[in-house]
Amino acid sequence: MLSTFGVSNFESQVASVAATQAPRVAIEVLDENLNGIEDWRDEFITTEPILLDPVDSTYEPPTTLTGQLGIDFIEDYIRSKNAGLFGSSKEEVVQRTVDVMTQRATYDIYDIPDITILNEWDDSSIRDYGNTAALIITNNNIDGSRGEIAILSQALGEVSPDQQYMDELAAISEAYKTMRDQMLTIPVPAIMAKQHLDFINTYNALYESIKAMSISTEDPAFTLIRIKRYQDDATGLKFVMENMYTTLEPHADLFTAEDPALIFAFFSSEFNS
Repeated sequence: MLSTFGVSNFESQVASVAATQAPRVAIEVLDENLNGIEDWRDEFITTEPILLDPVDSTYEPPTTLTGQLGIDFIEDYIRSKNAGLFGSSKEEVVQRTVDVMTQRATYDIYDIPDITILNEWDDSSIRDYGNTAALIITNNNIDGSRGEIAILSQALGEVSPDQQYMDELAAISEAYKTMRDQMLTIPVPAIMAKQHLDFINTYNALYESIKAMSISTEDPAFTLIRIKRYQDDATGLKFVMENMYTTLEPHADLFTAEDPALIFAFFSSEFNS
């Protein structure tokens, strides 16, 4: 039994399966219009022009500083990467972007050619100038205004700032613009030309800074660079008012208690001590 261990006692059977192939039937190809092209191909052939739907809008480059900086930064960064070892470092790319922002923080400075100077004047010229400058301030004051910083702080504290905040800021900026423009039109005695220009340039700086605040939701980068200068502008206005009082004080006998120029007395050292 050991010699036959593992040997099958059953006869091996080979199963033979005959595979029956289905008959091949030719599919009739139709060409009903006899153009030499099968009808099924005609479905993909047309002599009519293919009209694509027109694009509703075209690309317009960004006009805001935020948008322009974003594109410029990415382009500059990609160029630097492609240049390999010869390209700018990340720090240099960032610094160039900061430099562009700093340049946009500048604004025009008004000077002697922009104003009308009285080289000959008398007491009435000084009195008229002081009262006119004071009226420009009081006539453009916005009653009940909360102040631009209070408005901006409240606006930025909300997820979706109400347009009312932006409108309030825009109104304040326009008030400073109006004061600037009106101060540019009045004649100034030559002895007050410097103080007059300080007034104009400070009004202009505040106009630019607060105008930037009013578009903080549209152009945050522009607002950022302007607001960093706002405190200096506001402090400058205080100094301008004090200097105007100091300039008019030697001529105090020309003014009465009813004169608008009395407003400058609120910025005297005696009043604030």
